[in-house]
Amino acid sequence: MQNNTNTLVNNKERLSSIKKLFLFIVLVFVSVANLYSQSKLKDTVSIKEVEVKAVKPKTEDKSLESMQQISRVELDRSSGNTADAAVKTFSGVILKDYGGVGGIKTVMVRSLGANHTGVFVDGVQFSDVASGQVDLGKISTDNADNVSLTIGQSTQLCQPARFFASANVISIHSSDPVFDSTTFHCKTSLKSGSFGMFNPTISLQNKIGKRSFTDVSCNYVRANGEYRFKMPSNDTTGRRTNSDIQSLNLNARYVSTFSDSSKLSVNLYFFNSERGLPGAVIIGNPFANSKQRLWNNDFFSNLQFNNNPSHRLQLLSNVKFSTNYLRYLDPEYNNIAGKIDNRYTQREYYASQAASLKVIDSLHLSLASDFFVNTLDANLENYARPTRYSWLTALSARYGYKRLEANGSLLATIVREKTENGNAAPARNVLTPSLLLGYRLTKSPFIKLRFLYKDVFRMPTFNDLYYTLVGNNNLKPERAKQFNLGISGYSHLGIFEYISIKIDGFYNRVSDKIVAVPTKNLFVWSMTNIGQVDCRGTELQLQVQTKKLAKIQYSAMCNYTYQEAVDVTPNSATYNQQIAYLPFETFTASASANYKSITLSYTSLFNGYRYVLPENIYANMLHGWWVSDASLLYDLPIKKCKLRAKAEVNNIFDKQYEVINNFPMPGRSFFVTLSMIF
Repeated sequence: MQNNTNTLVNNKERLSSIKKLFLFIVLVFVSVANLYSQSKLKDTVSIKEVEVKAVKPKTEDKSLESMQQISRVELDRSSGNTADAAVKTFSGVILKDYGGVGGIKTVMVRSLGANHTGVFVDGVQFSDVASGQVDLGKISTDNADNVSLTIGQSTQLCQPARFFASANVISIHSSDPVFDSTTFHCKTSLKSGSFGMFNPTISLQNKIGKRSFTDVSCNYVRANGEYRFKMPSNDTTGRRTNSDIQSLNLNARYVSTFSDSSKLSVNLYFFNSERGLPGAVIIGNPFANSKQRLWNNDFFSNLQFNNNPSHRLQLLSNVKFSTNYLRYLDPEYNNIAGKIDNRYTQREYYASQAASLKVIDSLHLSLASDFFVNTLDANLENYARPTRYSWLTALSARYGYKRLEANGSLLATIVREKTENGNAAPARNVLTPSLLLGYRLTKSPFIKLRFLYKDVFRMPTFNDLYYTLVGNNNLKPERAKQFNLGISGYSHLGIFEYISIKIDGFYNRVSDKIVAVPTKNLFVWSMTNIGQVDCRGTELQLQVQTKKLAKIQYSAMCNYTYQEAVDVTPNSATYNQQIAYLPFETFTASASANYKSITLSYTSLFNGYRYVLPENIYANMLHGWWVSDASLLYDLPIKKCKLRAKAEVNNIFDKQYEVINNFPMPGRSFFVTLSMIF
C-alpha cells in the first residue's frame, strides 16, 4: 500500500511540474508581448524601402470560435493516416482505443461522450443512429486538406442545420487539385511494417474540360494485428491475438465549377471491413483468446451545390443517401444456439437547404433546414425496427463592428418515431440557443477575448431505446450546457516567425444523462436517465514557428488540459467523484525540424491517471502513461515526379499501457511508407 501511495504522490508531483511549466510559458509570452506592443519607434529623418515578410495568420487563431486544426503538411508528418491519428493531439480530446490496427476508435471532447461529437467530411455528416458513435479509424485522411475540431458553435453561417446540433464538430476537408501544365495527377503509396501491415493506396485526379475534375482514391489495409504485451498481474508476456483486420476504403468525387464560381459536387464513399475483436485480458482468460468477429459494409452518396460565396445571397444544398451494414459474431456464446450472430442494417435519407444573406457589411443572417429519415433493421426476434423522422431548422446571425464580434443561433428540433413492434419513443419538440461573443483587445500583437454559451440536445440512440432486454423507449434526451471563456493571441517576436497562445476555461453540465444500470440481476441491464455531470476545466495551447536558423526551420506545439468531471446526481453513491475513463490531466507536444527536403518530427502524449469505474478508489485506478512517436520524411524531386519516403517509430520507449482497462495497447512498432506523386 505504501508503494501505491508513493506512486500517487509521484504522479501528482509530475503533473504539478507540467502545470508550472505551462504557467511559466504563459507569463513569459504575455510579458514580452506587452513590452513589444509598448515599444516606441525611433525618430528618423528618412526611411528606406523595406520588404515586409510575415507568416499568414492561421484560421484557428483568427476565428471567434474555439477551434484547432491540423494542415496537410502536418498530416504528412504525423503517424497514421486516419482521422483518429489526426485529432489525438488536440487539447480536450480523449481517444478511446481498444488497441491494435483494427481497434475501434472514438473520442470524448471535454468530458462529453462520443455521441455529442459530429463527424463531417466536406460538409456531410457520418451518422450512426444505432450507436451514435463514429469509428474514426474508418475515415482516411490521405486526400484531406485539413482536419479541424470546433468546440461549441462554428461562425460559418451557410452550413447545414446539423452543424448546429452537435456540441463539438470534427470536420475533414478534401484537397482540391491544382492543374497547371498538366490535366492529370497520380499519387500512389505503400506502407508496411509491424503487425503484418500491408497498406497500398492510390489516388487519381483528372481534369475534365476547363472547370471540372474527378478525384478517385483507394485505400486497402491488411494486418494480422498481433503484438506482445506484459500481463499486469504477474509481469509475464502474452500475445494479442484475434486483432486482425482487412479493409477497403473507396472514395470518388466529381466537382464542377461554373462561370460564376458556383460549385456542384458529387461524393461517393464505400468502406468494407472484417476484423477480429480481441477480448479483455482478465483472470481466467489471460491471453484473451476471443473468437468474436465484426463486419462493416458502409456506403453513402452525396450531391452538393453551393453558389459563389462572395454573392450577397449564398446558397448551400445537400442531398444524401447512406446505408450501413454491421454483423457481429460470437461463436462461443453460452445460449441455446451456442452463438450470437447479430446483423444490423441502417439507412438514412437526407436533404438540406441553407441560405445566408448579407444585409449590410456588419450583419449577416442565415436560415438552414434539414430533414432526414433513419431506419434500423436487425435479425433479432421481435425487434422494434424503428423509423425516426427528424427536422432541424436553424436561424443564425453574425454581427461585427470594430472590435466586437457576435454570433448567435436558435435551433428547432422536431423528432417523430414509429416502430413495427412495441411502442415508439415519444415525440420531441425542442429549441436550443447558442451565443458566441468576441472582443479584440489589441491588433499587434493580435489578442482577443471570447465567450461561448451553447445548449445541446441529444436524442437517445436506437440501441438506447430499442435494444432487446436493455432498451427503454421512455428515455429522455440528454441535455448539455456548454460555457467557455478564453483569450487568444498571435504575433511574431524575435526569432519566432509566428507564435500563438490560447487559454480557455470551460464548464459543461450534462443532465438526464443516459446510463446503463442492472435491473433483475447483473446480467439484465436497462438504460435510464439518472445522471447529472458537472465538468470544469482549463485548456492551454501554444504554437511557435521559428525563422530559418542555419537553413533549418523549427516548429513546435503543446496542449495541456485539466478537467474535473464529477457525478452530481442527487443521492448517487458516487456523488462528487470523477466519472469513469476521464483523466484529470492530458498533455500533448510535438516538434519538427525541416531542412530542405528532410523533416524530422517528434510527438509525445500524456494521459494522467483515471478510474475505470465510478467509485474513485485505488483498486479502480488506471495508471497514467507517456507515449512518444517519431517520424522522418524525405522528399526527392525527380523531373515532374516527387518521391517521398517516410519512416515511423511509434511508442519509441516501448511503454506498456492501457487506454481501456484490460485491453493492452501495442508496444514499440515500425512503419515505412514509400510514395510517388506525379
